[in-house]
Parts: sequence; C-alpha cells; structure tokens
Amino acid sequence: MACAACTGSAENEVISIRMRIAEEEITFRRCARCEVNVWEAGEGRISLEEVLDLARVSR
Repeated sequence: MACAACTGSAENEVISIRMRIAEEEITFRRCARCEVNVWEAGEGRISLEEVLDLARVSR
C-alpha cells in the first residue's frame, strides 16, 4: 500500500499492522517517509482516541 499523505512514496515505506481490539479488527498504518499514522476499522479511519477507548478494560 502506498502512502496517501505523501506522493511518490513506495509501497515498502508503509508499515501495516493488523490487530483485534475488543472484538474489532483494527489496522494501523505508518509511513516511514512522512511518519503519518492512520488507524482504520471496518467503517474506515478512526482516531487514536477511539482506539484507546476500545482498548480500555472496564473494571
């Protein structure tokens, strides 16, 4: 996957990590060139705050 934030970025410059948080499939992407971070879920992009809310354990 090429970085949408910086034009001309090669596919191997984007790191993509898939994980499951609170039964939700989440993908984290980071461009090694421009250092943009993107979190995605089934409905599209989500904020880091939303990811952290999913990861919180209720006590």
